[in-house]
Amino acid sequence: MMQRPEGDRLARVLDYWAAKAPDHKAVCYFDSAICYAELQDLSTTAARSLLALGVGRGDRVGVLLGNRPEWIVMSMATSYIGAILVPLNTWYKAYELRWTLGHCGISVLVSADRFLKTDYRALLTAIVPEIENAGTTAIASPEFPHLKSVFFLGEAHGRYRSWMDFLDLAHDVSREDFLLVVNAATGDDTAFILYTSGSTADPKGVMLNGKGVVANGFDLGAARTITSDDLVWLGSPLFYGLGATNAVPATFTRGATLVLQGHFDATMAIDVIERTGSTVYYGTGNMTRAILDDPGFSLARVGTLQKGNAGTVAEYKRMTLVEMGVTGAVPAYGLTESYGNATVGCPDDPLDIKLGTSGRPLPGMEMRIVDPQTGKDLPQGETGLVLLRGYTTPGYFDNPEETAKALRPDGFFDTGDLGCLDGEGRFIFHSRLKEVIKSGGINVSPVEIEQLIAAHPDVRDAYVVGVGHPVKGELVVAFVDPSARLSEDDIQSYVKERAASFKVPQHVFFRSEASLPRLASGKVAKFRLAEEARRELGLNIV
Repeated sequence: MMQRPEGDRLARVLDYWAAKAPDHKAVCYFDSAICYAELQDLSTTAARSLLALGVGRGDRVGVLLGNRPEWIVMSMATSYIGAILVPLNTWYKAYELRWTLGHCGISVLVSADRFLKTDYRALLTAIVPEIENAGTTAIASPEFPHLKSVFFLGEAHGRYRSWMDFLDLAHDVSREDFLLVVNAATGDDTAFILYTSGSTADPKGVMLNGKGVVANGFDLGAARTITSDDLVWLGSPLFYGLGATNAVPATFTRGATLVLQGHFDATMAIDVIERTGSTVYYGTGNMTRAILDDPGFSLARVGTLQKGNAGTVAEYKRMTLVEMGVTGAVPAYGLTESYGNATVGCPDDPLDIKLGTSGRPLPGMEMRIVDPQTGKDLPQGETGLVLLRGYTTPGYFDNPEETAKALRPDGFFDTGDLGCLDGEGRFIFHSRLKEVIKSGGINVSPVEIEQLIAAHPDVRDAYVVGVGHPVKGELVVAFVDPSARLSEDDIQSYVKERAASFKVPQHVFFRSEASLPRLASGKVAKFRLAEEARRELGLNIV
């Protein structure tokens, strides 16, 4: 059995493996590889650069990057000095970026110059015009007073500062001063703020501390039987919990190798898995479907995959375990607030057990199933509200109201999910009590989309619901009360221009306000809308 590495935060885990196996590969990225000693050197350099910029414990550092080594370097750099990494969603449009930059008060931002179809230099300059003329001096933005420096990956470009400019700043901080800061930081410091859509219009910043990331990450890796011999292919974006606080710590606490490919593309994924001989699969259900549907897919090309993440939805689990042949993959259940996963299955469980359950609670994680109305514990087999205690978020950044709703006085976290425990203590997920929609593995806020659609000049009001789907988990469906003639495409295009693509409704129904079903309180009965959409779409799923 593998011993837990010394250290209560990711940077200390990196130190452990850099000393124990300095030449072992830590990260593979296309044709390049970084060993543990090199990752340590790059990360300490980046940490000293942050100190040179005045970043201290508790300060927020943003990364707007795809799945590439610099993201990992920055996560380790902030961990060394007790700063907080804020991974920004690369699918965000201007409004979403502006809101997040302002909400968490990012002081230093490292961004791609371009990623896929987005020019981030142009986008960020439009949001913060002061970036372009700041040069080597601190940015002075009235709208973003915390933001002092922005660096772009890629070639140096005019007045913009580059990644190399950032690393060069390390020379201004001595090793002695650096070590003083490192030794003052602890595992109780917040390590990440991960923004996740919820039942409120604005995203919530989930705070996660370094100690929880490492401890739960090690247990996640153990449950998936990851060892230092494994190559962990990551398809999920690093800015999501499945990447940042699941795959990353599960890999590095076990001394394994993380395989990155920039962004998910099914054809590319098959090639990378085949070429690297990846042994651990970390993809979402929709990624699994895309890989299986790719013309270049064959079991032989991904045959090195032995273990990994099978997910929560039965159909996705079947695709991973059976169609893709990753027979050692395990089902799991969790949320960003539970440091990735709260329950994980056993690799040796029979297929029917894997398909029907999501495993047992991890070490250090308590799970209760209670009556949503009375709060009393329910017996095994009865479905109720899922509460978690242990490795759970201490709260939402600068959001005491939502924190108070989620965290109970006894320390249990209210997941808003419904489920039960079987006779052998395995968790069975049923549905979401909260309104948040889980579409293609991504959390989507109905309120946010409703507000976007309602801003259309020809829309009176809008209501958004999730409708169960056998492949996507849930579909995003909008009910719109128009004031003029509109088509489904009109609404979808309007949302697509203003928000990330996963927020675009897959289906739009037009209904007058008077025809909408209502509760006794006068509020629109959304569960009735979901039932209507299910009938209209021919989806007989509860």
